[in-house]
Amino acid sequence: MDSLIRDCNKLAKHQSASTQKALASIDAAIMQLETARAGLSGNTRTDDISRAKAQVERAQSLVSEQKKELYTNVAKYGKHVEKVFKLDLGVVAESQAFEDKRSVLAQAILLHFLREGDFEAAASFAREAQLELPHETQVQFEEMYRTVSAVRGAMHDLTAALEWAVEHREALEAHGILLEFSLHRLRFLQLVEQGSASKALAYAREWFPRFGGASRPEAVPSQLDEIEHLMGIFIYARRLNESPYAMLFTERRWEDGAHAFASAFCTLLGLSSASPLSVTIGAGARALPIVCKVSGLLRDKKVEWSQQNELAVEVPLPDDMRFHSVFACPVSKEQATAENPPMMMPCGHVVCKASLDKLARGVRPGAVASGRFKCPYCPGMSSLTDAKRVYF
Repeated sequence: MDSLIRDCNKLAKHQSASTQKALASIDAAIMQLETARAGLSGNTRTDDISRAKAQVERAQSLVSEQKKELYTNVAKYGKHVEKVFKLDLGVVAESQAFEDKRSVLAQAILLHFLREGDFEAAASFAREAQLELPHETQVQFEEMYRTVSAVRGAMHDLTAALEWAVEHREALEAHGILLEFSLHRLRFLQLVEQGSASKALAYAREWFPRFGGASRPEAVPSQLDEIEHLMGIFIYARRLNESPYAMLFTERRWEDGAHAFASAFCTLLGLSSASPLSVTIGAGARALPIVCKVSGLLRDKKVEWSQQNELAVEVPLPDDMRFHSVFACPVSKEQATAENPPMMMPCGHVVCKASLDKLARGVRPGAVASGRFKCPYCPGMSSLTDAKRVYF
């Protein structure tokens, strides 16, 4: 990957240099043509026209050579990319994978367009896919997108976001979402950054007591420590960039605030905080190289996966792509499913139901005719009736 980045940077520098050379040659040709045109009104000399013609031909030749060289380098880089990312997608492609899930996929795509604020694309897609686009849903997402755009904009306007957070205060607190405090914190820092220390202090006195004072509702977690930390910012009001609070004033805070608002907005609509389509594609992109490699190995060894609709290996995913626990049976090495749930024996060890059934049938040593069997991990005895289903 490092070599690809280096080659990409080299290609970009070469393209920039080539462009400058070509533009310089074209500018010289234009100047020569303007000189020749100015001479047309007077005594035009043949050599002026000849020089202009020669300059244009040189410029044309140079541009063609630069373009040809650039295309050659781009082609070489493309081959380098293909060599590094040598994936045979044919081994994992399944043309019928979404045959019975077309409506679900279409809904996910439509919802993604709405969440991203691309309402024109959403309307066009809904017509082509013959989906109903509820007017109320579109209006709600238009409101969210306007508010998020205002937070991200050059002025970083928090007015609409704060009004919405205050209006939906009870619902947000019921979900344990502290969006209102986060937005008030952003506004406080904005006032401090603008040099309005007195306005920032007045703003803190008006809004912060709800989150750290005696008037704080029991349902609202105390933010007193954070508020006390913020109050120390006035000591460094005239040198924020050199203060311990400098990290609070990065541009990243606006993107974080916009994301927090969109996440809370979607939560109250009963939707996930992140686009399901984006999460799915992101997880698939991470899994693809691993799955292609394993599929190739299994194909060469003429071995099939143990079960359908199941990955042969675990794919490492970041925490923001993990939504529920996954249990893998220590006996069969297979992930639990609704049909094959995890079962806990009296000794506390857990295996999948299919493995438990095999143990009860005497597949492993230690089984007895009474239907009781020994746990594969300890001396404890168990039976099918003793096992309890475990829910994650």
